[in-house]
Amino acid sequence: MATAIYAFAQFSDGTFGSFANASVSAETATEIQTGGVGINQSSGVSIGQAFAGKTCVALSCQVQTDDAITAQFSYAYLLGPTGEMLCPVQGGSHTGVGLPRLKRPVRCVPGVKLFAAFDTVSDAVSLASMACYTASGKSAIFAVKAVDATKTAMVDVLTGGTVGQSLAGQRIICSYQTYASGKGLNDNQAGNSGFYVESSDGSLKLMISPSCSAATTAAGSGGNYLQGTAPWVPYTVAIPIGQNDTLSVMAGL
Repeated sequence: MATAIYAFAQFSDGTFGSFANASVSAETATEIQTGGVGINQSSGVSIGQAFAGKTCVALSCQVQTDDAITAQFSYAYLLGPTGEMLCPVQGGSHTGVGLPRLKRPVRCVPGVKLFAAFDTVSDAVSLASMACYTASGKSAIFAVKAVDATKTAMVDVLTGGTVGQSLAGQRIICSYQTYASGKGLNDNQAGNSGFYVESSDGSLKLMISPSCSAATTAAGSGGNYLQGTAPWVPYTVAIPIGQNDTLSVMAGL
């Protein structure tokens, strides 16, 4: 059963863009280029090239599996020409993802690309991911395949660094986090029910549950899924990040 990722963008001049990629693999960030059936636009072009000169203000991704509902959105982002993350992008599955405003407008120029990733829903451990947006406007996304009853560090999807290495000196003001296990993150209490940031001395600086866990039947045809997009969670008190801080996940099957 093939899975596709679609995306829909609105620009500051009121125009829209359609994007699609049916050659995507679970747990892998893949570029989503222009596409769509019956739409008057060129296909297979990066967002920055296709809409050069326009400013993207709203964008969403939708994950859809052919004849099944066994895939869940993990994360998405806009990548700059020099390889920097410009802004995370929200998304969801087959149920009404809407068109959420980007945390910051992104000017499209050649080299700007849209990437997205999904995971297959199962009753085993899943891909844990967390998109962070800071007070300065800097963004980063962290992910790792969780391990049963084992603390595992989540790392920057672009650099492989820890949260401290990627966001030292920044203050996280909001995040969205996903985990596509059919049984949730910690159903047998052998792990922790949230992703968590610790300082070098072990002090707990942040703990947040994933907002996109899915429930499914054994046959993978039914169950309850995230309605709409994975939501940004604002923090009442911004989370300061130090150089030696770590972000971890500990699953419990």
